[in-house]
Amino acid sequence: MDSRRDTILAFLKTRGHASLGDVAAHLEISKQGALRHMEALEADGLATVAPAEEHRRGRPENVYTLTPAAHSHFPHAHQELATDLVEFLSEAQLKQFFERRTARLEAEYAPRLAGLDFEGRVRELARLATEHGHMAEVVELAGGGLAIRHCNCPIQDVAARTSLPCANEQQMYERLLGAPVTRSTWMREAAGDCTYEVKERGGKVG
Repeated sequence: MDSRRDTILAFLKTRGHASLGDVAAHLEISKQGALRHMEALEADGLATVAPAEEHRRGRPENVYTLTPAAHSHFPHAHQELATDLVEFLSEAQLKQFFERRTARLEAEYAPRLAGLDFEGRVRELARLATEHGHMAEVVELAGGGLAIRHCNCPIQDVAARTSLPCANEQQMYERLLGAPVTRSTWMREAAGDCTYEVKERGGKVG
């Protein structure tokens, strides 16, 4: 898959849906150029287009969404290994495995967050999560604070069977950010994303 197509798929995955203008603006190309890419995705069965339910006065705008077939194009690097772990390891062994995995990630992340202010830590942590396949974005909360929204889970099949990696991840975020973290949506409960809400407690960590 070429990089432009990869970028469009990631954009639609994160946004949920987007107009042709949104895609063109994101790619920094003309609408005609964006249309060629979208038509190719439609032809390959990876995207579908339909009129927007709500629109301003004027010509109705179409919106694009991903098809179920598109999800095979996103990172799922550890599925086979982690599924075997769930099948063959005891609960105690699984707990130890995911704790060690989280400790390794935390040791990798901590130096990248050191010295940053609260917002900087949140945004850097989202970038790190994206590097590990989560396709994360930072969202500003209406009541104050920030949220890290994961739009993809590299081990979603495993997370659906055991909450251990998710619980460890949430605890790691709390330690790295120095603030309470609340999960408001969870793919394990059939949501389209996992959202971790964070409210600054004050002071710097790292």
